[in-house]
Amino acid sequence: MRYKRFYTTQLMKLCFQALLYLLLFASFFGLLSISNPAMLSLSRTAATTIATFVVVMVILTAIFSGYDIGVKKKRTVLSGLSLTVLFTDVITYVQLQIMNVNPQNPEANARLVLGGEDLALLGCALALQLLVIVLLVNAGYALYYRINPPQDCLIVTSSQELAEHVAEKLAAFRQLYKLSEVVHYECPDVKKTILEHSVVFLAGIPDTEEALLETYCYKHNKSIYLLAEMEDVIISTAQQSVLDDTPFLYIGHAEPTVVQLFIKRAADIAFSVLGIVITSPVMLIIALVLKCSHNGSVLFRQERATLNGRVFEILKFRTMYPENRAFENSLSARKDDERITPVGRFLRKYRLDELPQLFNVLRGDMSLVGPRPEMLENVDRYTREVPEFRYRQQMKAGLTGLAQIEGKYNTSPKDKAILDLFYIESFSLAYDIKLLLRTLTVFFRRDSTEGFSEKRSECPRMRVTASARHVPGAETGDGAQPPMRAAL
Repeated sequence: MRYKRFYTTQLMKLCFQALLYLLLFASFFGLLSISNPAMLSLSRTAATTIATFVVVMVILTAIFSGYDIGVKKKRTVLSGLSLTVLFTDVITYVQLQIMNVNPQNPEANARLVLGGEDLALLGCALALQLLVIVLLVNAGYALYYRINPPQDCLIVTSSQELAEHVAEKLAAFRQLYKLSEVVHYECPDVKKTILEHSVVFLAGIPDTEEALLETYCYKHNKSIYLLAEMEDVIISTAQQSVLDDTPFLYIGHAEPTVVQLFIKRAADIAFSVLGIVITSPVMLIIALVLKCSHNGSVLFRQERATLNGRVFEILKFRTMYPENRAFENSLSARKDDERITPVGRFLRKYRLDELPQLFNVLRGDMSLVGPRPEMLENVDRYTREVPEFRYRQQMKAGLTGLAQIEGKYNTSPKDKAILDLFYIESFSLAYDIKLLLRTLTVFFRRDSTEGFSEKRSECPRMRVTASARHVPGAETGDGAQPPMRAAL
């Protein structure tokens, strides 16, 4: 049954994906061919336009993950596909208009023309494509959930706190996972319990016991999720290496080369200048609104930590009342924080308060991509809680990064550190470009600017003794529960 469901799901996704891209292609070429009949004939214009559309679509699908239903949230898939088709259409449209320029041909354009009838047709094509995306993504998710009911999940952990942390994350994917039980990793019937569930989450288990449980799950074809630890970041970058006839995992710490650092800094300067020029009207309007609101200075300045712990002053538009109006300025924003002004709430929602950081990038305090710069108070506190947090300072702080894209404002310090270390250990210029483009998806997420809160999801109590269903005679009082090996 499991394999039948798996192959049915794969076939469904393949069919929907093929239909989606076919309709996206047909929408663009069908409408643009109205004013460009050469696109429907065997011509150089048609061949070049088709090649451009397909190549750009493939590259952007790899960046934004494409039709990844059942893995990512629906909103993430919708935003990724929408950005993919938007960039693909625009790039292909510009290429088509360039192909249409031929001063020697009276039927062609004497110069580059980006407006007119073609632009209107592009708008119609894009609207039709977005409609197709919404319909096929919603239909795909509906069929996916019908084929795949929520999987029965088990958390094997060392503490109730960790179990609640995992449960909170599972609560965001209720249609995929159903948490039914939590057991301590030393519980006498932990292996029998594993056999009763489809998916097993292992969290906070010592290495030796974790390895044994991993092997047991693998042997019995159970899907496993491991809560990432700092040492997992190191293993994730390992390369397969065979010495003589013995397999090894090679782990080397590669520093960015001088050429990479030069290109990265040159890109920071170029794109920060471009960003300042493009957004200057928006920044001017925001500054005027903040000035008229009489809630303190327009700019908010705060000391943050960057490469090697160097301290710099970050620039942001003020979104809170002056610090003497409410709580201490050193506290991170919380959900429904009273310190945030009405204008500030809007600026935070759309990340507009971070526009002045382009000047930090231009000055060299920050980079476009890198670990998020934390408040000095948080750095000290988080480092005491998670000593590995300081490893984030191996690279210059960034305006965006993996932790900013995959995480949220209230992501735990440990998870932030791990996400940032994943980026640092996987650094490449191509990866920077990918993260810059993926940053656009953040604006479609409702929870990306969610403040800190004390919310807790429903989570079963962690069981530390054998269940009655696994102890012969327990229901009649004849069975005994074996004790645990160690105290909790």
